Formats: sequence, C-alpha cells, structure tokens
Amino acid sequence: MLAGFIILLHLSLSATAQEYRSEISVQGTGFFTQDTNGQGISRTTTETGGFLVGYRYHFNRWLSGEANYGYDRDTQRYFSTGGFSRVESDVHAARADVVVGLPFTIARLNPYVLGGGGS
Repeated sequence: MLAGFIILLHLSLSATAQEYRSEISVQGTGFFTQDTNGQGISRTTTETGGFLVGYRYHFNRWLSGEANYGYDRDTQRYFSTGGFSRVESDVHAARADVVVGLPFTIARLNPYVLGGGGS
C-alpha cells in the first residue's frame, strides 16, 4: 500500500513538472524595403536582419500574457545631382498580447487566439 502511494505521488509530481509557466523565444527577422527613383533622386536601402525576443507567462492552462521586443537597423542611401547622403535608423518594436488557448487540439496542434497591440 505504501509503495503504491509513493509510486502514485512520484508519477503525479512528474506530470506537474512538465507544465512550465514561462516561455522565452528568440527569433530572427528581416527588414526588406523597395528602392525608389523619382525627380532626379534615387533612394536605395539595405536588406538587413534583426531579432525578436519574446516572453510568455501562463496564468493557467488557457490564459497567457506575452511581451515581445524587436530590433532592426535600416540604412538608406540617397543619390542626386547634388551628391550622396546616407541615413541609418534603428527600428524598435514592442508588443504586448493576451493569449487564449482553445479547448481542443487538431492533429497534435494546440490552437490559440492572440490579441494585443504594440508600437
């Protein structure tokens, strides 16, 4: 009886240990813009890479909060008859979301609804 209780306790602790409340993600991003020409001025841009870092906290099985931060550097070059100029700009993005997990799975996938905003 005691051995059965210890085995049951061990299995239940193992099952709860698999549920993590926090998730951290790191992703690569791309920043691609189009070159333009007009009125004697030519503008070219660089294609650059950046990153997106995210943190998600699970309040319970179906409700989570998420925050993301992204960074890219954009460089633009302007050519005209008067000369050349180069402008570098840092592109920052911040976002906060609420994530609601749906109560069903589809082929071992867990669908969810995400809503939020950012700048």
